Amino acid sequence: MVTIAYADKEVTVNGLALHYQEWGDATAPPILMLHGFGVSGHMFDEFAERMQDRYRLIALDQRGHGDSAWAADGDYTRQTFVDDVEQFRMALGLERFVLLGHSMGGLNAVSYAVEYPQCVQSLVLVDVGPEAAKEGVDNIIRFTRGPDELDFDEFVEMAHRFNQRRTIENIRERMRHRLKPAANGKWTWKFDKRFRAPDNGLRIGSDLTNDQTWALYRGIGAPALLVRGGESDVLSAEVADRCVREMQRARLAVVPGAGHSVPGDSPDTFTEVVREFLADVARGKFEPAVVADPPPLAELVTAQRQRTAPRGPSVTTVVLIGAGAAIALGGVMLFAKRPAEGKAANGRPKRGSSAPTTAAFDGAAAAALIESLGAVAQRNTARAQSLVESAALLPAFPPATGRLAKTAPRKRGIVRTAARLGFKAAILIPRLALGRRRRKRPPSRVQRLLGHG
Repeated sequence: MVTIAYADKEVTVNGLALHYQEWGDATAPPILMLHGFGVSGHMFDEFAERMQDRYRLIALDQRGHGDSAWAADGDYTRQTFVDDVEQFRMALGLERFVLLGHSMGGLNAVSYAVEYPQCVQSLVLVDVGPEAAKEGVDNIIRFTRGPDELDFDEFVEMAHRFNQRRTIENIRERMRHRLKPAANGKWTWKFDKRFRAPDNGLRIGSDLTNDQTWALYRGIGAPALLVRGGESDVLSAEVADRCVREMQRARLAVVPGAGHSVPGDSPDTFTEVVREFLADVARGKFEPAVVADPPPLAELVTAQRQRTAPRGPSVTTVVLIGAGAAIALGGVMLFAKRPAEGKAANGRPKRGSSAPTTAAFDGAAAAALIESLGAVAQRNTARAQSLVESAALLPAFPPATGRLAKTAPRKRGIVRTAARLGFKAAILIPRLALGRRRRKRPPSRVQRLLGHG
């Protein structure tokens, strides 16, 4: 059994009775903790027990979870969770505090930190990023949508199969806080049963796109610690690394041997990394692991496209447009840089000809334009750039004579054809790409709640 010493409390927020557990001295610096989907504030018991000597720890059972009331209107949107946190803060008289969130609670914490930056002293995000691995999210959904009623020991065995990093004794203690007796003598989950029903009519999660969620993370101004379980199937190492690079003031800590539920899988190591982070922030010595990187050019292009056209082309389409435009530009260069500019084949000026105006098509300008496409069309523009540079050499050759002169008109025709095809490609390629664009299957309600999709 886990030795615990906390007070069960309740407060009414937005018309709902919200339950919470409070640890430590009421005058100590506060830490507000938000749990993940399907669990409760008790998921932080081991962490709170280890930190209560120097902090006031408040573990909120968010609406529809733990011992808090279910939302009669089915409103479990992220914005409503954020509104609950703000009203809860005001009810408890908190001013500035450390905000800690796991999984779903972490996404709620990110949104709160951006909307109410004056209240968040520092932020701890546990195994949650702008993107969640589908496999891990699906595993959580399968577990929580399993049998609705079982004997208590059957639930314990099922939970142990799901997470074998814990002992049976630990899981038995945790499940006492996640289950409640059913009328027929069996046990069932505490969280809102409508989450487990198809077509439940609940309003869940957020409608933010993937790019908008990344932008939300970049908008966090408070010092932030991202803790990833070394064996997590929800937050990948790649997403975690990119996340701390793009956030303003962020540090990454990886807890070896822990899965998605880091605080309970490895409570000692988790407590150690959080305590070190909070101590650095308190001493004013916190520094991010790396200087924040700007978002990739492809993402900026996508974001701009979404602002101007909600159903705009994909990044692949942008690449194709860049390739088509580069081909067109190469064709124009070949046509404009012919040595017989402004003159007919016999050397006499053409009718109505004027001084050539091809300075705008010099190779350097073309190369600069192509390079501006950046990472979005790197592979395609490299090839196009080589064509432009080759074209820039053409004027250095002397005028063709003899047998070569006879073939010059045919070559000029080929050049003109290349230019026309290039411009047509720049127009037709995006049209074809848009015509074949497939609509992504929207994520399920619970997937949105957990941040996938």
